[in-house]
Amino acid sequence: MKIPEAKQYLGRHCSVTYRDRQGDEITRDLHVHDVAFVPLYGAYLNGDIEDVSLERITSISSLDS
Repeated sequence: MKIPEAKQYLGRHCSVTYRDRQGDEITRDLHVHDVAFVPLYGAYLNGDIEDVSLERITSISSLDS
C-alpha cells in the first residue's frame, strides 16, 4: 500500500489485516489517526491501538457506514 492510498482512511474506523514478523496474518479494528513516513523505517499507518507498516498491510476496509 502507498501513502496516497492509505490517506483515504484518515479519521475512519477500519479493519486492517497485516502480516507480522513471523508471516502470520493479524486483523485489528482501529481508528486511523495519521499516515506518516519514518526515516529508516518507511511509511506507517498510525492508529489508536498500534502503528502498522504500510508494507505489511494485506487488506484494509472502512467500518464506517
